[in-house]
Amino acid sequence: MSDGQYIRRVAVFYHPQLPAARALAEDLLGSLGRSGIEGWSRSAWDEEISSDMVGDRDLLISVGGDGTMLRVSHLALPTEIAVLGVNMGRVGFMNELNPDEAREDLPRLLAAGGRIESRATLQAEIIPPEVRDNSSSEGRRTYFALNDVVVARGRVARVIRIEARIDGDLFTIYKGDGVIIATATGSTSYSMAAGGPILNPLTDEFVLNPIDSHLTISNALVLPPTSVVNLTVSTDHEVIMSIDGQIEADLEDGYTVSATISPNAARFLRFQPPGRFYSTVTERLTRME
Repeated sequence: MSDGQYIRRVAVFYHPQLPAARALAEDLLGSLGRSGIEGWSRSAWDEEISSDMVGDRDLLISVGGDGTMLRVSHLALPTEIAVLGVNMGRVGFMNELNPDEAREDLPRLLAAGGRIESRATLQAEIIPPEVRDNSSSEGRRTYFALNDVVVARGRVARVIRIEARIDGDLFTIYKGDGVIIATATGSTSYSMAAGGPILNPLTDEFVLNPIDSHLTISNALVLPPTSVVNLTVSTDHEVIMSIDGQIEADLEDGYTVSATISPNAARFLRFQPPGRFYSTVTERLTRME
């Protein structure tokens, strides 16, 4: 699908609380239709949309900010369909085009072809203490993240303890508000706000980064893609696991979150050269000041 001639069917998803995003989605469908590309549009928050419903599409287009892009990327992940992001948010690290570029140039860009960029994702599993030491799948829950997996305290403003093991060996016991496990893509999101490093999004390494660590290791750690991180919670109050800031699951005392790089990569359609990432980071971070 690196050649635009293979794109004949698209689905356009927009942020429902941005009227301009919905209007742009309709404009894009009109211009693509005149170029012989068939498509439909829906809210990215439409709960009736599933991966099965987009399985016949050649490309998914996200019109909104990074949150919209994350929702569409989750939808696309099981299908290996590429996603193209049109940025209407404040930052939009994952998006490729601005609204004017999309409105004026999208049919031409698709006809000229682009490149498919693969991004590493995380696979995270919640493991209850009673099955932690055996191979039983009962009670285990599996999730996939493009940006990050966060284990953190809930509404009660109290420190939690999280035992961190890497490839089975004890690394440390964090005491603080929580721990972020971030992909290279997610390194410019919550992890960066918590003082973590910025990774090139094309790398497969990932980041282990504590949140407001107290009297323990406070530095972020960059891990190779083969590493397996196990975070075991010790708490007497609410703890949650968050997936990309959009899916939450409650954790109880003794529960473990096991995370590693998933064999399934996210796929983005790109037109800019890979090196453009560096100037984009500077430009968009400056815009936030």
